[in-house]
Amino acid sequence: MKKIEILGLETIPEIQPGDNLAQIICDCAKNENIEINEKDILILTSKIVTKSLGLIRKMSDVKISKKALKLAKQTGKDPMWIQLVFDTGHKIIAVLPMNGAIKKYVQAGSTDIDLAKTLCENKKCLFITRNPCGQLHTCDAGIDSSNHPVGEVGLIPDDPDDKAKKIREQIQKITGKKIALIMADTELTFYGTIDLALGSSGINPLSMMFGEKDKFGKPKFGGFELVAHQLTAASALLFGQISSGIPVAIIRGFNYDIDEIKNISNTLRFAGGERDILQIIRETMRLTSYVIEGFSKKLLLRVGSWFIH
Repeated sequence: MKKIEILGLETIPEIQPGDNLAQIICDCAKNENIEINEKDILILTSKIVTKSLGLIRKMSDVKISKKALKLAKQTGKDPMWIQLVFDTGHKIIAVLPMNGAIKKYVQAGSTDIDLAKTLCENKKCLFITRNPCGQLHTCDAGIDSSNHPVGEVGLIPDDPDDKAKKIREQIQKITGKKIALIMADTELTFYGTIDLALGSSGINPLSMMFGEKDKFGKPKFGGFELVAHQLTAASALLFGQISSGIPVAIIRGFNYDIDEIKNISNTLRFAGGERDILQIIRETMRLTSYVIEGFSKKLLLRVGSWFIH
């Protein structure tokens, strides 16, 4: 019988700036009678990494620019929050309004409809951004105020892969075991939120099995799986999204090869860059226009005209 285990560390204390996160994780695992084994995969929430690195900003320290004020006027969003996004070096590539249809959808996912409505109205909109490494983020550049004191927010590391590598190397030095490490963060999808891998080290985040033969000997159109994201999403079932108090999970029994080169960046950005993205949009517009009719076709052709030259 094959099995994969996910073990959640329940005794991780409140992390403070400057804390040795690797040592704390190893000590807590030992206190919970969990030995870190060879090829275990450790999944860490980005929040504890952020806190250990001291990536905390006080809103009162934010200096608002004219650019932020202008965008605040256009979107209704708090100019301090907008300035924080600018300060991270992220590029805003889309703005998602939180009123209208999206607000109704969010309300359907809450037991307190009025509270959900208020949160959406206060948030105004979400920025979809791209960081200097090319990674996409769906929730305001990863800036997070949850589980921080009022007036403070946490920022995600500039290079999550590098931070994951450093923590992994420290844990390997302490334990003498080769492991993989993934940093998790919550992202928005069309259907809700999900924890995805923000940074990784020691594991190829992609399965690289596209086109391999199925059990009938036919090449399969599939197999290019986002392994690191799948492992992270599974761990999130232990993390919880509110107050579970489990910021570290250990995945045991997953078969993989230690990989020192590949990293998560390639799964959070389009490898071909903007030119290839535009080409895909053009090709999609052309083919889709052949099969849809009526208003949908007119709308598609209008939008497609922005890209097809």
